[in-house]
Amino acid sequence: MDNAVPVPMTSCGLRADSDEYVAGLTLLAEAVKQHGAVAGMQIAHPGRDAGFVGSADVIGASPITYEPWYEAGAKVPRELTMDEIHELVERFGDAALRCKHAGFQIIEIHGAAGCIPTNFLSPHDNQRTDMYGGSLHNRMRLLLEIVRNMKKKCGPDFPIGVKLSTEDWEPEGIRIEETIEVAKALEKEGVSHLNIMGGTHATASMEFLLPNAYNAEHTKMIKDAVNIPVFIGHNVFTPEDAERLLEEGVGDYVALGRSQLADPCWAKKAKEGKAEDIKPCINCLIGCLDRGLLSHTPIHCTVNPTLYKFEGPEITPAEEQKNVAVVGAGPAGSEAALTLAKRGHKVTIFEKRDFGGAMIEASVPDNKSNIRRLIQYYKNHIEANDAITIVKEEADFDKIANGGFDAVILAIGGKTRTLKVAEDGKNTLIYANDYLNGSKKAIGDKVVVIGGGITGAETALELKNEGKDVTIVEMADQFLASNSSACQAYSISISQTDIKIITGKRLVAAENGNAVVMDRWGNTTELEADSIVIAAGFMPQYELAEQLENETELEVYNVGDSKQVRQIYDAIHEGFVAARQI
Repeated sequence: MDNAVPVPMTSCGLRADSDEYVAGLTLLAEAVKQHGAVAGMQIAHPGRDAGFVGSADVIGASPITYEPWYEAGAKVPRELTMDEIHELVERFGDAALRCKHAGFQIIEIHGAAGCIPTNFLSPHDNQRTDMYGGSLHNRMRLLLEIVRNMKKKCGPDFPIGVKLSTEDWEPEGIRIEETIEVAKALEKEGVSHLNIMGGTHATASMEFLLPNAYNAEHTKMIKDAVNIPVFIGHNVFTPEDAERLLEEGVGDYVALGRSQLADPCWAKKAKEGKAEDIKPCINCLIGCLDRGLLSHTPIHCTVNPTLYKFEGPEITPAEEQKNVAVVGAGPAGSEAALTLAKRGHKVTIFEKRDFGGAMIEASVPDNKSNIRRLIQYYKNHIEANDAITIVKEEADFDKIANGGFDAVILAIGGKTRTLKVAEDGKNTLIYANDYLNGSKKAIGDKVVVIGGGITGAETALELKNEGKDVTIVEMADQFLASNSSACQAYSISISQTDIKIITGKRLVAAENGNAVVMDRWGNTTELEADSIVIAAGFMPQYELAEQLENETELEVYNVGDSKQVRQIYDAIHEGFVAARQI
């Protein structure tokens, strides 16, 4: 067969495009079935998204891609010829047959998220004028031909399902009305089920701002249009939500992805009525998307530091039981305390506020409400653990040095970066954390937020939701300079409001009801402001760690933001690693 159609080269994905992979796939299928599950395989070609998995040749329906990707330097896909389309269909069928021979009992075609079928389904991405472009009938032709080829090769009774995006959230792209028609056509072709999601890899960052089970309405529309089983997918994180969606008839099954990365025993715990024991996905997209799929690396998880860490040993009892102090019950300290207890150490955790640390403020916006569930998870498990003593007070040098401890993990978080600002008392001047945690002064109608990072962005949106007139001032030349999913989502969300953004200036004074800002050349501008909210970020605080290292014989570990201000991912993983080393 002509090898003109490129096979995407993946550094960490499964493959079924050649007979040489059948042996390995067989071992995988056998392992799944030995544990009592049905072995299923999803078959995908990334299409225009192939650049993310390292392919030199990127293909699509037409030489069109998502515009922000193009502006960021992404390759424009080349248009497949008719002969290449026919070859691609054959390859999908051959891959399905290999999986069947390997022992897989059900196949799913990935026709969502930007994979090759969506490049043809999208009226934006597909500008062809042949039999595979134009009308919806033509644009769905590739997907239907793939289904027919698979069923021809695997047998008419072998279950073949399809994953579909209700909408792709891209301009002039896939919309629910057309997806319903595609679903009906797939049912006529005899597919076994439809697995429903939303968005594409390009628009995945928007999930960060969406509520749990946001895709329920569109999924129900598809469910009502077909008679085959429909899977409810995307942003279903809790057994409570899953049960509610099933009871409401939104779908027939619930498809879990990231939730089972966060806790591989999610389904087992839900079945046993132990929902409170499930370690929740917090929908942060850091480990799975930012540091996983979009970084060409294996998928990781913020809340599950053991995910895919095959090179490390299991958590086993320590050779010597030690008395360990953990300072701070934020993400790093909580993860460290529980890991220490699993290893048989005696743990004392000091926390002057409450469980959660910086997660308390981080969980205030509605789109980050899943963090509240993580806080509760840590609180429940720490309070129920007899090996952990909770001391609700601040830990200073004397308490740690003279407390009879063998080791200490310092997880005290970062400290607020304060600004020296001349003020005359005519403005309300507060820090973002004080606003987010509720210990705030009255805030006026016109608010200037100082700081254009994530904290500044989410603070500005919260203020806007309260009806305030908001202006963001960022000292750097770019607002939300990071390329993380959170920054992309906040940037899009703020662009849809009338929040004003000023870059390249810093706050120098608060006087006469104005925020006085200055550029790098010393020019000042006065912005009317009843209130000024400072979101200038955080700084590490390693003074206690250095003192303990220099003046005691303790094993000292400084982790999380107190070592270096980063993300919740780093805090949890560093707390886990430190506990493994003691």
